[in-house]
Amino acid sequence: MHKAIVAAWSIAALILGAAATTGSAAELTDKVKVEIDSVGLHPGMEPGMYVCSAGHLHIKGTVQNLADVPLGKIKVGGKAFDENGNLLGIASSSTKAALLNPGDKAEINLEFLTVTGNLIPQAKRHEVTVLDAAPKL
Repeated sequence: MHKAIVAAWSIAALILGAAATTGSAAELTDKVKVEIDSVGLHPGMEPGMYVCSAGHLHIKGTVQNLADVPLGKIKVGGKAFDENGNLLGIASSSTKAALLNPGDKAEINLEFLTVTGNLIPQAKRHEVTVLDAAPKL
């Protein structure tokens, strides 16, 4: 009986220790760097922004794993605003790669399905944030 209790406590300590070293998903979102492409992909638009053949606004960039553990797919969210700060649309996307090792980068491409037509030239500012980044065990 005593051995079973010791074994249970040992397993619990291992689990808690692993959680402490990998961090929570919320903490890991702070360990992902988002960069928007610096090249103007579409004349007259902010760098990283372009319009696809379906007429939707896109924001293209990369995420980089700055954590000391491998991460699974990274989910990002974006918001597009007009010059007065009014929200034009939202989008979310995940990296295609299922694994992002420490230091590695992966492409992101946010597609704003509701920012089309006359709304596109109104898009003057954007925000992109990391929504989810979980350790890949």
